Amino acid sequence: MKKIFLLLVLISFNLPAQINTKVYGIELDSIQQWVKQKPKYFEYLQRKFQKTDLKEDELILLYYGSAFLSGYQPKQADREVEKIAKLMGEMDFDAGLKVGESLIKKYPAEARLYMLTGYAAKKTGDRKKSKFYYKKYADLVRVPMYSGTGESFDKAYVVRSTSDEFLIVNQKNLEMLKMEVRYNNKRPFDKMILSPKSNPKDKKEVYFNTYLPFFIANHTDYKAKQKEAILKFKMDTTKYRKKIKKLDKQK
Repeated sequence: MKKIFLLLVLISFNLPAQINTKVYGIELDSIQQWVKQKPKYFEYLQRKFQKTDLKEDELILLYYGSAFLSGYQPKQADREVEKIAKLMGEMDFDAGLKVGESLIKKYPAEARLYMLTGYAAKKTGDRKKSKFYYKKYADLVRVPMYSGTGESFDKAYVVRSTSDEFLIVNQKNLEMLKMEVRYNNKRPFDKMILSPKSNPKDKKEVYFNTYLPFFIANHTDYKAKQKEAILKFKMDTTKYRKKIKKLDKQK
């Protein structure tokens, strides 16, 4: 696997930057190029992950590489995963487990799917399956959770699904107070205002890079929000410049 990571680094030097985002020292552009060249390898990783554990570098390639395979539609996946949540609410855990295991074959890199399937298995009394799926969930969510610190645009968490944003928030025992779409350096972001559940007054801004779910998956609804964010940014900038000019004249 070290050879593969070295190859990805070499590819990144020869590609014009489009996504302009690095994860674990690797350009997403180079991962995209590798998927185009070797899609079967990433399909193999998806199959392998459903049966056994992956190494850290394999998990990174699975998580981000799967976003460049055909069929990557995180919004559609979220809608289908909601079926499990609905069954859980109805206390039908056997059906929830059955649906979860079926969807895992279709969406093998959806972290929330493994979490809900693991919970359903736990409620049915199948501890072995529950442990297995919870482990898969922990492995997957760890990838975006350590992809950045979330402190700024450049240090944003890089997610393949917006649902993973909330998984990270929950893992860190935080609560979302506000969320808005931002746009920086030709890249889309979600900015959240978060606070620890134990201290709601301690607020901080956290950034999530959402290039994959909203540009690669081609979500038209997000593009509308993006345009609004760009217009707002331009309006705010114009207002700020006018204010500066006014202050300069007063001097």
